Amino acid sequence: MKSLNVLLVNEEGCFAPGIIALAKVLSATYGHRVVIVGPLNSLSGVGHTLTNGNAPIRVRQYFTKLSKVKIFAVSGTPCDCVTLALDKLLQSRPDVIISGIDSANNRGEAMLSSGVVSAAIEGTIQSIPSIALSANLENAQGEAEFRKVALVFGKYLPQFLQLIKQGAITLNVNFPTDFSKSRIRYTHVTDGLIDNKYYSEGNSFGLFYYWLKSSRMGFGLEALDQKGDLYWLKRNYITVTPLKLDLTCRKSIPLLEEVFGITPTILTTAYGGKAQG
Repeated sequence: MKSLNVLLVNEEGCFAPGIIALAKVLSATYGHRVVIVGPLNSLSGVGHTLTNGNAPIRVRQYFTKLSKVKIFAVSGTPCDCVTLALDKLLQSRPDVIISGIDSANNRGEAMLSSGVVSAAIEGTIQSIPSIALSANLENAQGEAEFRKVALVFGKYLPQFLQLIKQGAITLNVNFPTDFSKSRIRYTHVTDGLIDNKYYSEGNSFGLFYYWLKSSRMGFGLEALDQKGDLYWLKRNYITVTPLKLDLTCRKSIPLLEEVFGITPTILTTAYGGKAQG
């Protein structure tokens, strides 16, 4: 595979072990040209947030032992990192954007709040092949475990890019704790996993406040019955899920015609789109 210009972003910070390990492997082992543009601090769970014009975004470039890898720390969100990099920080457009490596799997509906997945989707919106990469690791503090993930991911990168060329999709790639490079599964998103739990605390003035304990709590057997990404991760498969940008529920358009008396042609052209019969 020819050398690629790779933009790395994440949500855990530009110096997190996951993104550093990925940068080292892609540049030193696979010979790609890598630039890191990541948040200065961890910003997990911010989803597709973009900093609006009421607040400035500050950037600082760091020079480290990774002599062949530029590192930019951004005071904004993961999606800010993508858009700012493309508009101001990079000398040329990247061939691929890789978001990660996140230290927890972004499977099922949990990916809706994931900054890692959202940053990859933002890359797709900008017409650049983009991949979200996550791994459920027992030791996420050092680079060693992430390096194992990066080595396998780098091997499959040509196939992933070939898959993306088939349509305007974002790939969401998840590694289980105990993975094998030969066990990989293309699958769909599992429904019904979000179960937000909060706990409360009070002070002496009788005021209460609440903390989100976890947005990735337990799941029922019906989730496994779907045989989606969660099912295969539990069986130690690397999962690859193609995500599309079009959120339109097309099967509901005839229902709208029936209920409101609006034909599909009028409905779709009102939004500037192609009529759907």
